Amino acid sequence: MRLRSTGLGKTEIEGKVIDVKKVDDVVIFYVDIIKPVKWKTRMAFQQNDLRGLFFAVLKPKNLWYITRAFFSNQEKVHRTETF
Repeated sequence: MRLRSTGLGKTEIEGKVIDVKKVDDVVIFYVDIIKPVKWKTRMAFQQNDLRGLFFAVLKPKNLWYITRAFFSNQEKVHRTETF
């Protein structure tokens, strides 16, 4: 996974989703940042966040891309400045 933050300028961060767990009223995504630093992060998604994520995934353009990812073994990701 690639991440960006406005606080880091143009620095691109690479991470991996390690685990996903439901805890109380949130779903927590555990993500290890691996480049350029090593951090362990957590993102807590509340019901509204999960609902928004679910409907965003169902948009045809996104759903098509995700479906193709299951059947493709392309590992190289083209870098872009637009995300």
